[in-house]
Amino acid sequence: QHPLPTTMGALCPCFVNEGNEAMGMQKLENERNGPYPVRLDQKRRSQNLSIDHHDNYDVVTSAFPGTACCNTILEQTRAYYEVTVLKEGVFCIGVATLQFKGFDAFLTNATDKTIKNQESKEKDRASWGYMISDSKKGDIIGCSYDMNDVKSVMRFYKNGKRIKSADVVGIKGDVCPALSASGDCELKVNWGGEEQKHRPQKFEPVVASMSVI
Repeated sequence: QHPLPTTMGALCPCFVNEGNEAMGMQKLENERNGPYPVRLDQKRRSQNLSIDHHDNYDVVTSAFPGTACCNTILEQTRAYYEVTVLKEGVFCIGVATLQFKGFDAFLTNATDKTIKNQESKEKDRASWGYMISDSKKGDIIGCSYDMNDVKSVMRFYKNGKRIKSADVVGIKGDVCPALSASGDCELKVNWGGEEQKHRPQKFEPVVASMSVI
């Protein structure tokens, strides 16, 4: 007779290895998805906007001007999200601080279509973005947020092509993705639950922060 092994590891080391690997994969999955799904926040939005949550994306419909903020701040070095136009209208995508309160107005509060190389030095400024009024159904407008350099840079893209005149430089503090809409437009917001068609290299989809807003 052969003595029985005294530990599970001695019986079959592969069980331990497979278990550790599964735990590691689960940890990576938790880190990737965060403690909750990335969504537009129903509590931080204008009542002028209708927001429908789907498994992998949000759909926003507007009747009158309004803004909605995402439920997570951006803590990644490089983050990206994109918006597909389902129905034409006027909209704006960008970021807002946690102090932003202008939910019944547009993010930029600007009359221009762009904020050119905006140095964010205004102490009371709470939002930054790019306004789109000439989009067509099916257009994809992207927003990247890069904190890899000395100054943060937000860039915008239309169907994969960078809109160089719209760069926003030097935003400081905690910000969350945000968007505004008006003119009966309908938008599909892809935080990364579906394949992002025009995400730049080295950027990642928006990941839920471990710090709950």
